[in-house]
Amino acid sequence: MYSFDDVKATIQAETDRVSGSGKGVSSEPIILRVYSRNVVNLTLVDLPGLTKVPVGDQPHDISEVIRKMVREVIERPNCIILAVTAANQDIANSDGLQIAGEVDPNGERTIGVLTKLDLMDNGTDARDILEGRVYPLLHGYVGVVNRSQRDIDSKKSMKKALDSERDFLANHPSYSHIAIKQGTIFLSRRLNAILEDHIRACMPSISSKIKVMLHQAQQELQQFGDEDSQTEQQQRAIVLNAITRFCQNFGEYMEGRTVHRDQATLYGPARMRHIFTVEFRQSVHQLDTRQMMTDEQIHTVRRNAVGVRADLFVPNSAFETLVKQLIQQLEEPAAACVRTVSEELKQLLRDVLELTNEIGRFEELRDRVWKECMKLLSERTRAAGEFVQNLINMEVAYINTDNPEFEKIRTGVYRLMAAHQGGIQQTNGAAAGEQADLPAQSAQPLPRANIKEGTVNVLSKREGRDMLKPHYVRVENKTVFLFVNQGDSNPLRQLSLDACTVKLTDSEDNRTTILEIAQPKRGFFGGGGETLQFGFEGPEEAATWSTILKREIDPSNVAGSDASGISAPFQPGAGVKGAIESVRLSTDSLSLNRRTTLMPRAQVKVTALTDREVLEANVLRQLLEHYFRIVRASVLDAVPKAIMLMMVNCIQDTLQERLMQQIYLSEDDDAFPGLTRESDEVRRRRAEVKQLVTALRKAIEVMRKL
Repeated sequence: MYSFDDVKATIQAETDRVSGSGKGVSSEPIILRVYSRNVVNLTLVDLPGLTKVPVGDQPHDISEVIRKMVREVIERPNCIILAVTAANQDIANSDGLQIAGEVDPNGERTIGVLTKLDLMDNGTDARDILEGRVYPLLHGYVGVVNRSQRDIDSKKSMKKALDSERDFLANHPSYSHIAIKQGTIFLSRRLNAILEDHIRACMPSISSKIKVMLHQAQQELQQFGDEDSQTEQQQRAIVLNAITRFCQNFGEYMEGRTVHRDQATLYGPARMRHIFTVEFRQSVHQLDTRQMMTDEQIHTVRRNAVGVRADLFVPNSAFETLVKQLIQQLEEPAAACVRTVSEELKQLLRDVLELTNEIGRFEELRDRVWKECMKLLSERTRAAGEFVQNLINMEVAYINTDNPEFEKIRTGVYRLMAAHQGGIQQTNGAAAGEQADLPAQSAQPLPRANIKEGTVNVLSKREGRDMLKPHYVRVENKTVFLFVNQGDSNPLRQLSLDACTVKLTDSEDNRTTILEIAQPKRGFFGGGGETLQFGFEGPEEAATWSTILKREIDPSNVAGSDASGISAPFQPGAGVKGAIESVRLSTDSLSLNRRTTLMPRAQVKVTALTDREVLEANVLRQLLEHYFRIVRASVLDAVPKAIMLMMVNCIQDTLQERLMQQIYLSEDDDAFPGLTRESDEVRRRRAEVKQLVTALRKAIEVMRKL
């Protein structure tokens, strides 16, 4: 175009197309190149004026939108800022100077521009501002006189407008002495000089950036390779090099030698370790044996195991039936662990494939490699799943009650069961005029736990870790008092036991039994809710303290019985002594005359348990829980090892061999041209990188001449 009218019409049409005709704005630029011997080499960005109130189709936040758009441009360190202000307005209210000062506080890139010098009131001028006595700038101010709206409507030419500006500045009494440094012509030359000086100052950093960009572009171009690799030998070399590089990248990721681009989340091997040590453990520890089987269910299985015969001890068949049901609950967490690790490996293989440019440039080769990777992953996932399932089946196939860890609890349980049975038989024999042929000490009732104070390890968190610290504890008047040392008069902490709940759980390492006292939340805002946790090395001591606290909370519910008189299920790790003590304390509240009626087999249901039946159920539960802990620890240790052996390590060790056999060695010579055929996108990108390399080399040559 050779006419400014045509340029104006084109700019207006493009503006309406991009942002509409309702005074809208858009960050999409309209690029206009002007070639003339009368203009300097300069790039000018015409930004929208800062506004306060939306008009037309402008959004309600137009002020923030324009301000953000302006800052994105003027924050660039190589940009010269023209802070435009109307001369007939107070400069203290200049939005242009304000936003320029925010991004260029030292004024090294800012030059002030005063417009509308010809529209100032009579008797006023902008001389003090132009001479830098009001708000000084490092590069000063330049005053200009633009065409008025009447001049634009009458199509006044730019040459006449520049002549009128020059006459106004030369003949005005306030500006005639500085007219040579004012006006549009001087402003363009001044901007060009400032830009050149600024470029020279930034030359070292610009040169370094260009060299870095050139090095990166050359590396990318080298990865694309040569376009004319059409010989059979070159095609085979390309496939071999691509497979080798892919396997090397995968191995580096697996060994942690490559930094993932997203450091905000765990990835690859680190994510797998988190699955093993956190997610899998949590899913296994969330299995609640008390919810899996109630006292009634345990009693029913036990009765089915002994049939019509009476028994003194826990029948093996009942124990094995119930413990197998518990062990089988581990199948789903173990299978979920296999699936989760498989998904993480799949994501890792996909990312490595995308980052390996030697494969990415060949679409068919990439698809073949991905297909073989998924086949291998599927095979190893299935093998790992079967191996893990066999681990569970092994535990179910043989219940090893001779395990040294289980032998300890089993011996104690049988000894206490014998003592309890002996006491019942001696009592019944005396009522019938018979003498029980049992040791005298076996017939004695077990002592009640009357301890209400003592030294207990209190659980607290320090630096995110659970810490056990001994304190002296006293329980009285439905309140737990916590002292630092025995003999202290002022308690360190006290907790009311009103409406509190007492719960026994195991620690994550199964070495400590945790007793937790929890207050219920009260009120609309959830007040209360305070908790106190004790740690015990043995389950028997924990069960004793649990009985003491429950008796203190509700004296009528000595053994933790509910309203129906049936003893509540024992907590994990409560101990056999605690079980027998709970049964003995609750004898008065249980019905000893249990009746059943003849009814159809499908309707037989246990409605209440005697004290002996509660004891037997609790003892059997303790045996089940202790054996389940042994199996759980074994599974938690064995499953991650099985997954690493059968899936993770196997894929890492056999991946390259698999790809070589299925792609490189199995293909005939006619298949390699298809495997090494580049996509249109790769060819386009190679051409772009070549152009970039050429341009960067020219830029370096130009900078050397400056």
